[in-house]
Amino acid sequence: MDSQRAARIATFSVGIAVASYAAYQLGKLVQRKRHDAKNSTSCVELRPPFPDEVVQLLRSSVLCYLSTLADGAPHLSLMNFTYCPADEKIIMSTRRDTTKYRALLKNKRVAVLIHDFPAEERQRAAAASARAAGHSGDYAQTYSVTLYGSVQVETGAAAERYRAMHLERNGAGQRQFIVGDNIGIITVLVDKARICNQADKVHIWDASAPVVQSPSECDVDSPKSA
Repeated sequence: MDSQRAARIATFSVGIAVASYAAYQLGKLVQRKRHDAKNSTSCVELRPPFPDEVVQLLRSSVLCYLSTLADGAPHLSLMNFTYCPADEKIIMSTRRDTTKYRALLKNKRVAVLIHDFPAEERQRAAAASARAAGHSGDYAQTYSVTLYGSVQVETGAAAERYRAMHLERNGAGQRQFIVGDNIGIITVLVDKARICNQADKVHIWDASAPVVQSPSECDVDSPKSA
């Protein structure tokens, strides 16, 4: 009996020792992670959001100019568009038998121009008169934005989801440009933007310059990591 009791005590002691050592090693690991997180200059790189002026223009405008490259020559198209903030993509639709559609199948790089300046001489004159009278008129005349990115030809459920959004935004009057067996849905993922204001001041937004989370946001004790 004494030998059995001694064996049980020995086994219990070994178990306690193993558990204590494991707890010690776990504590060291947690401390090391905390130290690394607090002393790290970067943890997670995120795609930077569009500047406010770009978002405002994307939300308020309905027409843009789409530039593609067709057989080595530039090709420009006037397009209805819809901004999808959830995906940060620009939705457009086009017939599949067009020059621009064939062009973007060969080269997915495109440029998109959006602005809120009056496009016709009479509109510009009316806007100038409104400003002289102390009114804003029909045009904000704040920004011209050129967006550079890559086109994705959408298919399946994604295409129909974007098509529905595009139709809702542009209305039944534009249905002939959006719905049909020969009409494809394309989206543009922007990776660079050139933003020019009325004073001819230009600044650049670049998706390749990611936002870096602060070390505190990556700390193992942070609620975001819980």
